[in-house]
Amino acid sequence: MTSNKIQACTLPYPDRFHAAVNFIVNNTPGSTPIPDELRLVLYALHQQATVGPCTEAKPWGWNVVESAKWESWNQLGNMSSVEAMRLYVKMVEDDQPNWWGLSKAHQQTLSALADNGDAEAAEGVYFASPALEAAPIGVWSAPYVEGPKRPPPRYEHASAVIGSQLYIFGGNCGGRYLGDMWILHLDSLTWQAVTPKPTEPPAENGNSAPAAAPVLSPSAGHAMAAWGTKLLIVGGHVKAAAASKQIRVACYDTEADSLSTLQPSGQSPTSRGGHSATVVNGSLFIFGGEDASRRPVSDLYVLDLASMAWREVTTTGRAPAARSAHAAVPYKNRFLIIFGGGSVANCYNDVVMLDTKTLEWSTPQITGTPPTPRAGHAAALLSDALYIVGGGNNSAGCADLMCLDLGGLATGQALTWSSVAKAEPRSAIASEGLSLVAVRSAGALVAFGGYNGKYHNSAQVFRPGVVAPKPAEEAEPLQAGSQKSKQKPEAGAILSSLKAEANGDVGRPEQRQDSSHVTPSKPSAKASSQQSASAAEAAKEELASVRREAAAAKEASAAELSLMRRQLASAQSAAADAEGALAEAEKKLRAAAKEVDEQQSQIFRLEVRLAEANKKLEHTADLEKELLHYRKLAKDAEKKGQGGLWGYISGS
Repeated sequence: MTSNKIQACTLPYPDRFHAAVNFIVNNTPGSTPIPDELRLVLYALHQQATVGPCTEAKPWGWNVVESAKWESWNQLGNMSSVEAMRLYVKMVEDDQPNWWGLSKAHQQTLSALADNGDAEAAEGVYFASPALEAAPIGVWSAPYVEGPKRPPPRYEHASAVIGSQLYIFGGNCGGRYLGDMWILHLDSLTWQAVTPKPTEPPAENGNSAPAAAPVLSPSAGHAMAAWGTKLLIVGGHVKAAAASKQIRVACYDTEADSLSTLQPSGQSPTSRGGHSATVVNGSLFIFGGEDASRRPVSDLYVLDLASMAWREVTTTGRAPAARSAHAAVPYKNRFLIIFGGGSVANCYNDVVMLDTKTLEWSTPQITGTPPTPRAGHAAALLSDALYIVGGGNNSAGCADLMCLDLGGLATGQALTWSSVAKAEPRSAIASEGLSLVAVRSAGALVAFGGYNGKYHNSAQVFRPGVVAPKPAEEAEPLQAGSQKSKQKPEAGAILSSLKAEANGDVGRPEQRQDSSHVTPSKPSAKASSQQSASAAEAAKEELASVRREAAAAKEASAAELSLMRRQLASAQSAAADAEGALAEAEKKLRAAAKEVDEQQSQIFRLEVRLAEANKKLEHTADLEKELLHYRKLAKDAEKKGQGGLWGYISGS
């Protein structure tokens, strides 16, 4: 029999608080469902502990969920961060007495999987990230990233998460391949440039040889996968001078900050780009892509990371068609799930699954409206939800965020597609060649880069709403749906009692009637019940009024938003035209200035030649005067000569 002994958490603060947040956010296996009222209180305490007192403006009345969250946070007033952390942990302990034991067991499972190279486990490490956790739910947002340095814009790059660090490598910008590596620290949202140090190969005489040349060539369309604390960078399109016939696999050790090239045995795949490389159960699975001649391929290779040996596997079932620029994710450290991609003339929207133990391809049964066919998209797995974003086909880009619920695989039920959100058509999300990773501790998706007529380098965040209470359409705000929830105090009463406890107005623990509730000791149970009932009635009346306001406000805001979007589109188009005209005018101005410079130079040369000609002309006039003088002298001499000797002889 398993032991039901409750384990007390011995971590100091704030580590105990972060561990409790991790337990709630990740829906730790073995935990019981958290009532909506308690989630609302925990959200308020988390904001108070990580951000501080509420200073945000109150949301619009029609946004019921955000209004309830704001009210809960605002009620905490100036409660200190330390007190908010303590009360957060206390609320978790009251609702989930064995939360620490469940957390430790889950972390041991994740550690075992991570040691085996499971990327899902590597992404599951908890860390505090106030910026990600404060991102709005249900919409894409661009959080403020600190520091002056950030990666240049790019697409067809690769990204992977290890711990609290998002690694970005390579890509394409304007036809130029990039070879730089960057880290986005997800806990502080700061960028850092990284220059990996090549591993020095040992010389034959035992001395270290000179440092080897960098093993990472600038590339695009490569793949990168986390393997424990290492990054495997696989293949990619490179310039002809750096090309090779066989695919290259580089290994970057993030702890040692060292870079090396793996030399596996066996027949390696041919060089390619646009493929996928996924670590599943200690092996690296490489599928598809385009070869050096840009022809799509459909072969499957496996690199055993323990023995460092390649093998081309023989599979059963119907294999996917040849494709590149598809998305692949590991699931449950056993399955390889592939979506979409394209060939020369076609784009796909199929879901194909490989059981890596039996090496059998299969196509699961799927319901719901599937995404449009696409290539160049990105995918990430958050819990049992596979998210697909971006990409494009031969006619248009894709601005939607789609979700495939994989929970039915365990029970043999059909998987379900659903549309989660839609971005603006010209936003960075509606791009090809972007990357997407899941940050489980914050329950968030982080996208980077992409190209949609413009190269992007912004980080975009989307939170599906893991820790938020259910929307008004699914459940009554501040009202519980289960029997267990009905036994819990109303959220407003919980927050009031928390403030009272923080101010020291609550009696000793042994004086409380029920240790699982946070209830003031002074009022009686009957009075508390009456207060809760009246508070519930007031909440219902307020909710009805809010819904009426919401209907009118929603209609007005929809019309206003539509008008603003049209105006924004018109302004963006005009701005783009103005930028184009300005660039053309600047180009013409530079050409005119160059022509003027050339003409001025020619005029100067002509002036010099004219001055020289004038000088020569003056010299010619002097010569002519001298010539006339000599002619005159010659005439005079000639006249004197005629009256000389011959004149004497002739008697003249």
